[in-house]
Amino acid sequence: MHDDREQLLAERLNTEPLVMLGYTDSELVLAIKIACALGFPFGLTVGFAVGKPLPGLGTGFLLTMALVALGGKALQRLKRNRPDYYYQTRLKLFLSRYGLAQCGLFRHRGVMGLGRTNYPRH
Repeated sequence: MHDDREQLLAERLNTEPLVMLGYTDSELVLAIKIACALGFPFGLTVGFAVGKPLPGLGTGFLLTMALVALGGKALQRLKRNRPDYYYQTRLKLFLSRYGLAQCGLFRHRGVMGLGRTNYPRH
């Protein structure tokens, strides 16, 4: 019993901790970068179109915060009842299927067999 508990604790220590809204540290950084790349240009474009670039910058900031929050809520639903790094593995498989990235995982389609087809059944 004592060994099982130590292994469980060790597995939990090696996982990346959650920081905010279901994001781990690396996921939060990536979400902020993507939200900034989408939110700030949109807010500045709207601000310049209206003739007020500074409120457009504020709009971009608020849009960035909203995108991070909505992404966190969606990520919580994606991660629920899944093993660690499940959706990252699925994303790598999806990208490798279309030749956009190298996955590094073995993929095999077909039927696995023991190769004992010549033996008579009893």
